[in-house]
Amino acid sequence: MPSFGHWVYTADRDATIEAYSQIERGGADRCDCAWCRNFRKVRPQVFPSEFLALLGVLGIDPNKDAEVYHIARLAPGRHYYGGWYHFVGNLDETGDFPPIHFGTGFTTWMSQAAAPRLPSLKGLPVVELAFSCETVPWLLDEPEGD
Repeated sequence: MPSFGHWVYTADRDATIEAYSQIERGGADRCDCAWCRNFRKVRPQVFPSEFLALLGVLGIDPNKDAEVYHIARLAPGRHYYGGWYHFVGNLDETGDFPPIHFGTGFTTWMSQAAAPRLPSLKGLPVVELAFSCETVPWLLDEPEGD
C-alpha cells in the first residue's frame, strides 16, 4: 500500500481524475475576493514540485482545490494561506501524525475527509489532503489586506 509520511492509504486515481474532470473550476477560481484572486496568480509558484508530483500520483487537478483560504498577512508582501483537496480512496493508517514539510514554509497532511468537497466527489469515499503555505507573495496590483 502507498504511504505518505506515516499515513497509509489506498487511492483510486482513475476515479479521482474522472471526478475532477466533471468540475470546471475549483474553490479559489469560483471566488472573486482579493485573497483568492491573489492565490490564483501565485499558485504556480507556491506549490513545491514534490507536492505537484503527489497531486499527479493521486489524480488531483492542482487548479481545482476544494477551498483555499487566507490565514494572515505575516509581513508586507508575505501571506499565510491554507487549503485542501480530496482524492477517491481510504486512509488505512491514520493518526495525529506530523505534517510533511516541503521547505519554503509549505506543509501538507492527510486526514479523514471532514471539510467540504467538490460536488463531483460527494458520496464517494475520499481522503482529505490539506496544505498550508507561509510564503505566499502578494502579486495583485491593489493594496494588501490584513
